Amino acid sequence: MEHVILDGDSTPKNAIVHGACGRWWTGSERSHCGGCHETFSSLSSFERHRKGMRCNPPADIGLIARPKPYGTLWGLPAPVGGYGFHGRDETEAAA
Repeated sequence: MEHVILDGDSTPKNAIVHGACGRWWTGSERSHCGGCHETFSSLSSFERHRKGMRCNPPADIGLIARPKPYGTLWGLPAPVGGYGFHGRDETEAAA
């Protein structure tokens, strides 16, 4: 996956920058791995990636890659039926 490095002209003012790798992202809910320098959409997806106290390849553990201006954001798959049906059972969502 492509890693986008900070460049002062195109990086948003609210970007969070990792000091060691230079990668950046936006959003306070994001998690960035200091070991492999992948960026995750949530703490849950980051914890799944770090299961066993090591970096697991995101695609191998069922995370979905989403392209963002700052590179790839790894996250959990959408619920069955999409987010519009989240919280309702599948029979109700199909109606």
